[in-house]
Amino acid sequence: MTKKSVTLYPGQTAQMSAFGDRIRLARLRRKLTTTLFSERMGVSRETLRRVENGDPTVAFGSYLSALQTLGLSADVNNLANDDVLGRKLQDAMLIKQPSRTVSKNTNKRTFKSPAIEGPLQEGRQSLASQVLAKYKTKSVLSDKD
Repeated sequence: MTKKSVTLYPGQTAQMSAFGDRIRLARLRRKLTTTLFSERMGVSRETLRRVENGDPTVAFGSYLSALQTLGLSADVNNLANDDVLGRKLQDAMLIKQPSRTVSKNTNKRTFKSPAIEGPLQEGRQSLASQVLAKYKTKSVLSDKD
């Protein structure tokens, strides 16, 4: 069976490598050998070596097992915990959505735009534009890493 390759951007590769280094340093601080640590994790020494090198093809469960063995499993709860950009995008989309009403007489659905007019409407649209522009800027900057 052929091994799947994972294509990562250079910044993501650096993150994975740094994550593996942090796992290795935590193991060394606890004075655990690779043999003992891999046994406690329930993986082979080769898999542990790949985890400590930040190999993206290693199963996420192996990384979780390493964190559990080190007593750092609570740190996983902080991954993607605060989605500031996602909340801003969601709020911007909620502002733009028209309200939906059902006519009592004919049971036809009609759509009405929000009752926001003038500068307030323009200000809200510019907020959505600002959030999207900021996201695109961050995306372009992170791709260059």
